[in-house]
Amino acid sequence: MARASGDHPVLSDLGHREVIHVQCQCGHITQIPPFKLIGFKDLTPGTPVWTLQNRFRCVKCKRRPPKMMWVAKWQD
Repeated sequence: MARASGDHPVLSDLGHREVIHVQCQCGHITQIPPFKLIGFKDLTPGTPVWTLQNRFRCVKCKRRPPKMMWVAKWQD
């Protein structure tokens, strides 16, 4: 999929089943769909995905920032 902003996708660039995967240092992995983020705490469709890294906090251990963050298809 061609990204409008080159190598750095924005929230509106993500496809129908693409989500942001966030892995904490404790091993907990969360999948976040972009539509849940848009409008939350002043996030717009033009927000670059990688700028969100310091905003995520683990729901299990409450640590931040995450160990890894990547964009991929939703996994059941």
